[in-house]
Amino acid sequence: MADRIANTLLRTEEAYKECQSHLHESGAVGSLIESFLTEHILILLCADMQQDILDIADRRASKASDAALREFVSTAGKRVLRGQLKNEIAAFIGSFGTKYKRDFNAALDERDVQLYNNAVQERNLVAHHRHGSTIGFGELGEVIAAARNILASIDGVLLT
Repeated sequence: MADRIANTLLRTEEAYKECQSHLHESGAVGSLIESFLTEHILILLCADMQQDILDIADRRASKASDAALREFVSTAGKRVLRGQLKNEIAAFIGSFGTKYKRDFNAALDERDVQLYNNAVQERNLVAHHRHGSTIGFGELGEVIAAARNILASIDGVLLT
């Protein structure tokens, strides 16, 4: 599982590290550019999370020998997983059965959920309401770690 989770949020992690380096080298910490980069990374985070969750569901479906069933799970997953808030993810996991949803919810750390949900809500404000993010660039490291812990919980529930 650790190897699978290490290969998640790759675009987000790369953008975060590159931006962090750029901000420090250019002396742009605390600038408007830092805010723009933070907003961009929040958008990448949500896109990566959605794709990584769907990839985990596809790996679960690949356990079935029925190719049509695997295709159905892949196609349906894209329609069912519409948002990235924790409760939306839990509802998606619940599509596999109530036990999976219960186990997923039990495996989560509340601080991770709070950090992650705040980031998703900020992303939604940026993307849909022309509102700047109140999350600072310095918080992104913790947010990315929380998101990765949530993915690890999904992986643990659906694949082990």
